[in-house]
Amino acid sequence: MRKTAKFSLEIALLADGVPPGQVYKLLSTPQGRERAFKKLDEIKPHVQWWEAGSQPPQWLASGDVVMTSAYNGRISAKIKEGANFKIVWNGQCYALDSWVIVKGSPNIDEAYEFIKFASRPENQKVLSITIPYGPTNVAAVKQVDPKIVPELPTAPENLKNSLAIDTQFWVEYGEDLDERFNAWAAK
Repeated sequence: MRKTAKFSLEIALLADGVPPGQVYKLLSTPQGRERAFKKLDEIKPHVQWWEAGSQPPQWLASGDVVMTSAYNGRISAKIKEGANFKIVWNGQCYALDSWVIVKGSPNIDEAYEFIKFASRPENQKVLSITIPYGPTNVAAVKQVDPKIVPELPTAPENLKNSLAIDTQFWVEYGEDLDERFNAWAAK
């Protein structure tokens, strides 16, 4: 499991039977946080924490672990190389990335042009073909080869029972939860 409060606490509640739609409602309460840490206490002896995206596929290939959370692009690359891996989408946690232009940037017009370019369906389609990350432009999905769509985290079947990471929750609670998680992990 990735050694961060974000993902670990959500995964702990999912593992404890909390439906994805209730995770943040529960985690925003003291009782929910206690429940998440109690589950982490239970599984801690069986967890190998990773800090770099290259570690999970390496550990799977070497037999150090039998299951792991991982970036799907890393696992898909190993599958293409012949590794006998399978991605389980049920209970996946996913996040959306964003483009940001820093206020006062000297090349603001070029930044806007780049964002428009990167957001075009034909360009996002190429990204999804190159590495199976889901495009954010829904028009791009229609352009992706139907054989590739089931490998994307955003395929409708793969989104069932998934959890979207709630950025606003982490803005509000992240600092306290990171501090508590790091103290817990250090024990």
